[in-house]
Formats: sequence, structure tokens, C-alpha cells
Amino acid sequence: MRLTRFPRLLLLLAAGGLAGCSQNHLANPVSATSGSATGSDQALVVSTLAGQPQLVEDGLAESADPTTLDSPAGTAAAIEPLTYWRRITDVRRSFEVAFADTDASGRPTTAVVTLGKRLSGTFNILAGAPAEAGLPPDTAFVVHKPLEDHWVRRVLLKRLPLAAGGTDPLWRIVATSGVQITARDAATRIVSLRIQAASLDTTITDPLAFHRLRRILRVAPESMVTLTATTGANDDVVVLQHADRRFRFRNNGDNTYTGVWRSGLFAPGVRHFGVNALSHGTLFDDAAPYDSQSWLFPYVLEPEQLAESMP
Repeated sequence: MRLTRFPRLLLLLAAGGLAGCSQNHLANPVSATSGSATGSDQALVVSTLAGQPQLVEDGLAESADPTTLDSPAGTAAAIEPLTYWRRITDVRRSFEVAFADTDASGRPTTAVVTLGKRLSGTFNILAGAPAEAGLPPDTAFVVHKPLEDHWVRRVLLKRLPLAAGGTDPLWRIVATSGVQITARDAATRIVSLRIQAASLDTTITDPLAFHRLRRILRVAPESMVTLTATTGANDDVVVLQHADRRFRFRNNGDNTYTGVWRSGLFAPGVRHFGVNALSHGTLFDDAAPYDSQSWLFPYVLEPEQLAESMP
């Protein structure tokens, strides 16, 4: 194998086509690990990803939507968080393509793309003083903590046979992973996520495992979906992340946290949902650092089903 570099045109395509609606982004150098891929293969893989943003971007990681906390802090709290939100001020993107499974002509037929983002900004908490602090009950202030999140997703593509008279192969996305977002130096970890609905009961332990498009999570409209997250601590704060709702899960006292979410009525295409685990100190101690991990997953509402565009 040898390391090849994408030409400048591909860097511009990656910065523009894969950036979605982000306002702040820089394209990092992009590399592909392959001994046989051509520049055409590289360009077509990148353009295929750029043409399917719903399978690349999650629409949640860079959101500034607030989350309101309505559960008491307890006695071991320096502050009483009321609402929190993230403000992302810089997004640095990178991705790497690994080509494999060469055919008789020596051309690769498989490409695994690992996409990465470094999200920088602030984690902001609208907080009040605990009752024992002796301050007026309407006293509120905002705590700002530096934030650096590392975002990862994997996408699997396959090359279709050349059409008659064609010169360039066609690449198609056949599977995508979920998204894992981990704060720099974070100790907080999600161990698993169980997803239960009327016709669905699955437990995910690896957010970066591939989900074939034909088997992507499917949820009935207006159904009740129960999410049970297991983390590494019994005092984490676990919340739902979704474009329509954000709320705190119930702490079961055994490192598991449960929330019930109602799916929407109609939403064409791919959407994302997931869970965010934050350390207790992230929210309840103004001096503790930001410590967080999120798992986000694509889903569709029935009866929609994604085809893999394969012969």
C-alpha cells in the first residue's frame, strides 16, 4: 500500500460539499490509503459522499439548541443548572479513504471512509445558586466552559460495474455507521444503548459499526420509543438528542438511564437521534471541566426504506 494525496480540487469539494450548513469549517488534508485506486476513484468517492449529506451529517452535533433540566441537583452540587447549550465556533474536518477488494483489473471495489471533525467552542450553563448558598432564589448566572469535541463516522461504499462504453466506475453508499462524539480528555463513556419500540428491540454496543442501508433503524410514525443507556457511572446526566426534542433521562441508580421518546408523524429521508452522557461535574460544578460523550444514529420512519443502489 502507498499513501496518496487528493488534489486541491477534492479538498475544495470536501470543504464545500461535505460541510452541509456549517458556518465555520476548514478542510484538513485528505488522504487515501490504497495501492491501486486511481484519481477517478478518489474523486467519485468524494462526490458520492457530497451528494448524500443525510448519510454523512447528523444535524445535531453542531446545534445550539438548549436543553432544560427539570430534575433537582441534590446536595453535592455547587450550582443548580437550569438550561445548557453548546456554541460551536470552529469546525475542522478531515477524512480518510481506505480502498480494498481489487478486481481482476486491479481496481478497488470497496471504499471505507472515516470522517472526522474537531468541534471547538463553549459549553454554556444557565445556572442558579443552590438553596444552601443563601442567595436570592431568582439569582441566575451563566457558566462558560471550553469545549473540544471529536466527531467520528464511517461510511462504506461499493463500486458498480462499468456501464457499456463507460470509462469511470460508479460508487454507491451501501452502509453507514452511527456517530460518536467524545470530548477531549473525557472520562465519561457510553457502554450501550438499548432501543425498544413496537417492532424493534436492539442493543448497540459499538456506534461505529456499519448499518446496511436496507437495514437502517426503522420506527413507526407516532410510536413510543424507549431508550436505555448504560454508562460507566451512576451519577451521569443522560439526555436525548433529537432535532425536535431534548430532555433528561431517568437515572435508574445502576449506571442505566431511561427515556421515552415519541417519534414524529412524517419526515421523509434520514434523520438522527441519540443520547448524550455528561459527567455530573460538567453540569453541577462550575469549576469542573466539560466531560461528555454522545452516540447518534440514523433512522427512517416507516414505510420508507433505503435502497443500496446495488445490482
